[in-house]
Amino acid sequence: RKGIILEDILEDYDEVVPRDNTLLNDPEISIELVGGFDVNAHAIAYLGTLAARRLDQGSQKAMTMLLNELRPVAIVFVGLHDLDDIDPRDSTLLQLMNEAFKTLSRITHACNGAVRDMLFDDKGCVFISVFGAHSHEVNPCFDATVSAMRMESALKDLNLKRFSLGVSFGECFCGEVGPSMRSDYVVMGPEVNLAARLMGKAPNRSTLVSKRIFTNSKKFIHFEKSEEIQVKGKDGFFHAYIPQTRIDRQSVEINDPQQPFVIMPSRQSAMDSLLEVKNRASKSVPTIAFVSGGPFLGKSRLINEVAGNADGFRILKSFRTSLDSFTSFFPLRQIVSGAMIMCAAQVHPSGDDVGNEIAAANFLVDQNIFNKTDRVNIGSIVPTVADAQLLSLLSGLNPKARTRSIVDSLMKILKLLQPLIIILEGDGDIDPSSWSLLAELMQRASLECPQIMLIVSSRDSPTITSAASNLRRNAIQVKLAPFEKYETGEFLRVLLKVKDRKTTIDQRLLDVVHDRANGCPLFIECVARWALAKNMIEFVEGTKKVNLKLLDERSDDVTAAIPRELSNILLAPFNKLSPPLWDVLKIASCIGYSFDADLYSTLNKVLEFMPKVRELSAKYDCFEQTGSHFRWKQQAVYEAVKSLLMVNQRQKIHKMIVRAFEQSKINSHIDDIKGGDVRRLLGRHCALAEDWAGACEQYMRAGDRAKAMFNFNEASKMYEEAIDFQAKMSEQPSLRSRMIPTINLGTCLRELARYKEAEAVLTRCLNETKGECAEIALDEELFVRALTALAALYQAQSKYDAARRLFERAVPIARNIQESRSSLWLAENIAGYAETLRKSGDLPQAERHHREALEIRTRAVEEKSCTDLELAVSYTQLGCTLAGMRQYKEAYEQHHNALGLRYRYLDFSHGLVSESLNYCAESLCALGRGGEGIPLALHAVQIRRLIFGTSHPAYAHALSVLASCYHAVNRYFDACDCLEKCLEICEVAFQKNHANIIPNLMNYGNVLR
Repeated sequence: RKGIILEDILEDYDEVVPRDNTLLNDPEISIELVGGFDVNAHAIAYLGTLAARRLDQGSQKAMTMLLNELRPVAIVFVGLHDLDDIDPRDSTLLQLMNEAFKTLSRITHACNGAVRDMLFDDKGCVFISVFGAHSHEVNPCFDATVSAMRMESALKDLNLKRFSLGVSFGECFCGEVGPSMRSDYVVMGPEVNLAARLMGKAPNRSTLVSKRIFTNSKKFIHFEKSEEIQVKGKDGFFHAYIPQTRIDRQSVEINDPQQPFVIMPSRQSAMDSLLEVKNRASKSVPTIAFVSGGPFLGKSRLINEVAGNADGFRILKSFRTSLDSFTSFFPLRQIVSGAMIMCAAQVHPSGDDVGNEIAAANFLVDQNIFNKTDRVNIGSIVPTVADAQLLSLLSGLNPKARTRSIVDSLMKILKLLQPLIIILEGDGDIDPSSWSLLAELMQRASLECPQIMLIVSSRDSPTITSAASNLRRNAIQVKLAPFEKYETGEFLRVLLKVKDRKTTIDQRLLDVVHDRANGCPLFIECVARWALAKNMIEFVEGTKKVNLKLLDERSDDVTAAIPRELSNILLAPFNKLSPPLWDVLKIASCIGYSFDADLYSTLNKVLEFMPKVRELSAKYDCFEQTGSHFRWKQQAVYEAVKSLLMVNQRQKIHKMIVRAFEQSKINSHIDDIKGGDVRRLLGRHCALAEDWAGACEQYMRAGDRAKAMFNFNEASKMYEEAIDFQAKMSEQPSLRSRMIPTINLGTCLRELARYKEAEAVLTRCLNETKGECAEIALDEELFVRALTALAALYQAQSKYDAARRLFERAVPIARNIQESRSSLWLAENIAGYAETLRKSGDLPQAERHHREALEIRTRAVEEKSCTDLELAVSYTQLGCTLAGMRQYKEAYEQHHNALGLRYRYLDFSHGLVSESLNYCAESLCALGRGGEGIPLALHAVQIRRLIFGTSHPAYAHALSVLASCYHAVNRYFDACDCLEKCLEICEVAFQKNHANIIPNLMNYGNVLR
């Protein structure tokens, strides 16, 4: 039973003599290697137990883990009721039982499981298998369910009339029990009992699985809910589930070839699909392809092969990791930077490279390819090309409008580069903002940039947001699988340069290479190269075979010399590395698959980190460089190095990185340009070092930066991370420390129009602030922030009375605690209150407060604590208030001031410029100068149609103003057309009887009259 003792016993014999030597020497019966021993193929089924599997892993050093553990395990019970009353003299029934055992065992092993037992007990003849007790690399629920489905089918093929199966999943004790001289490896726990009871309740010739199995497998398998059942040990009745059929989905875990590209049958279909995408693009049919498959499986090599042979196409590539899913537009950052540089070089008279993305953006503006608005839009993706002042002008744009505006700018350069292939590689998720942008890009490509091909590669099928669901239409799906064994043989022939078809690859060589490489091209090459370097492969002229060479004439166990742990092969080229280079290699594996040299230059003082990275790149080909970014050349090597480190070693490395950042003053230029990246990555290192307070602080700062740049999706994720890390702190943080990230999260959710979530967060925050402040001294500034954040949310929801009550509590406190008369914080609170007063109808009070806010902002501009763009906000708000009071002349003057300021920084097509144009036209119309307002209103309509689309309320408002101008000069039919379009939009955008519909209905009635 216990494999170690069995091995000790066998070592006491010089020779193991089988009972039937003739049978085992039969050349037609294959001999296979099990645990280091040649074993007859018929006996293998009896050795594949759970204990034997664990012993086999230990002997091969494939895993290092404690035997006794609490592990999540899936258990399959098979009740073979035809065999319950077996008669030992019934040879037919005995043969059936033997066939059933062998069949069920093979299915178990094929599904990554292990046999626990086949026994007779109070439930009759029962076969038990377990999944997940010997490996962390599989999905035990899925494996167990597929195994049960195959077992059910196989037992039907064996013509068993009575059988049933039960499957359950949960935490169980896995380990050794019993004395050392006769111990056993067992799996015990409530889930084992549940699987047995589900087997007892299952219909004849059918399977029942638990809810946990269903939950963890429903993405891959169709299930049918059973009738309610009740079992011993469970209270009440519950539904089990009956597995039906597989969902066509694939998930694999292998590697990536480096030898000259060889098309194998399993790759031919994938290659044909990508070539079809390329052909469509060349015929002006923009198409997207999703390439998925496990790590190291050859996705990049396949894509590069297609791209490398796409004559005439320009290539733009980016790479992302799982860390980058927090950063809005990160997958597009390298794409857009490369596109600007490429476009600038194409337009440049000499065709010279213009340098970096900043120089390219400047050149494109000088050449009138980009305007000032384009620079701001591109700055949303590539922060280096726009400063914070320009990016602040994005305020007020909703996410959809912002996406359209960015695509407008991108199209100006992409259409000059077509035919074009855009490749987004990586193993991490793509953020929602990038999905929305890609959807808008592909939707408009057919008219504006038709010769474009988009390839998105990932380990699993990408999770596309609902806003980008149109990308799935007409998309090409490509999934890669490992090589079959015969393909491994063909690839070996290429690697070993065996051209003569009469020369064969020895079966044992093929078996051992395929077994070690798991059908992965890169690992096949690694194994073959390692064996050649060890002089283990030889060509035998007489037999015309390529064989494994015997290293030790006293042993024929040559296959044991080739390590199973592929890390040994992958890391063999680095055996001569000096200890300092090994240190850098390990630290780089902790940092991640890719990293920015500028960000990690802080490690240079302590370790000379980046110089050594460059040395590893030049001498050992470990990394490849694009600008300041480095990435591992082979992901397999990266993961092999990472696997060398233990948890406590990783923690120490991350603590060292954090200390290096803290001890060095981060270059102010890098902090300005890459501040969000610096803070996010430093927060990650703090978290991995279990410095929860440091992680919280860094994620807060990353969130603040993203919020300031109006990346509210990214900011909300950063604040959520900060809140999560606060919960892990051993000492509870102060009230202010807890509430600030929560208030900021609520504000971001409001900006994203996630009102219900925002209200829940902010209401809870206000209640907690009031509750704790009742017991201790009131933190007045924090209380004001909580009040005004919730008030702003109520205002956005048109709950003006509730918003007004909150502002009336907040503003007096803000006045008392704010000593400076140029405080933008105070001006913001007063202006927010004034807007609520205006929208609730108290216009005189709104005017008074808006003038006060304008005075404060004017002082701030004079003191140079802010830009004069702050004044444009106050001018606009005051102008709207005066218009409501019918003071149209001064309202026009205020809106005209705002228009002048905005146009100074932006061009004519920006959304904020259109807002001021709209309000100026409205004021002119009210002054009886409707004819002068028509050209302004026409521009506003055109800009808003491009930015917001033809179904947005902002476009409807512009149409309403234009209609008023037409009406003022007696162009009734034109006014009628505009108002009809406006009302069509409003009826869809707003709920029934919404306040925004009423003025348009009244205007429509006046026009008709």
